[in-house]
Amino acid sequence: MLERFAEQLLRKADSVRVGSAVVGGILGVIFGAVPLTPLESVWPIPSRFGVATMLIGALTGVLVGWVVGEGRAFRFRVQAQMALFQVEIERKVEAAVMGAVTQAPAAASVAPVLVATAPAAAPAPPAPVAPAPAAPDPEPASPPVQLPPPLPPLLRTPELGDDEMPPLSPPVAL
Repeated sequence: MLERFAEQLLRKADSVRVGSAVVGGILGVIFGAVPLTPLESVWPIPSRFGVATMLIGALTGVLVGWVVGEGRAFRFRVQAQMALFQVEIERKVEAAVMGAVTQAPAAASVAPVLVATAPAAAPAPPAPVAPAPAAPDPEPASPPVQLPPPLPPLLRTPELGDDEMPPLSPPVAL
């Protein structure tokens, strides 16, 4: 279900980018067509350059729209990646739990089961004891982990400081 949601977000990111480019192109054509209108007095470009200004406006509008759309699409892509990472985390956790569940019965079958019983009136004769199966050899213990030596403290008091090093702050009289 989250995978479908992520796919939807990725499709939405693509459509936002393309849609912004189309809207930018349309606005660029509209602004580029101003020399062809009676608003010629506002824009001092002659009307014979109207087609060129429309093309330049369209290209500029597409470029600006693409950049704006890419910025907006980035948010959707981030959300899609978060959803996909969540799916991956859920799968890994489920695999770890299944691994732990399959190992738990094996460990429980080896451990003895203690059952509380009521005391019997007369002790039963001891049953013949069958020889117990040999226990598997325990796995060799891993060598102990060597910790690094402790670091010297970052702060030192004037009493415990090095003789050649001045204290970090001057003594304060109270």
